Amino acid sequence: MAVAEFKSASIRCTFDNGLDEDGKTKKKLKSYHNVAELAGADAIVATVNVLAGFGTKPLMFLEKQSGQNIYA
Repeated sequence: MAVAEFKSASIRCTFDNGLDEDGKTKKKLKSYHNVAELAGADAIVATVNVLAGFGTKPLMFLEKQSGQNIYA
């Protein structure tokens, strides 16, 4: 029987950091750690929208990254 052990979770946000000399979008990454294991998508989006409101760069993407160990 396999067992999954939750270690940690984080949110990785990608912000629009303008254009480079070739006209391609530059991206700025910011990670927030200590995210609860059971944090739902709606709660994460609401929180990130508040956090993004403190900055000046528009939010492009966001993803929740979970760290789990799985033992067989």
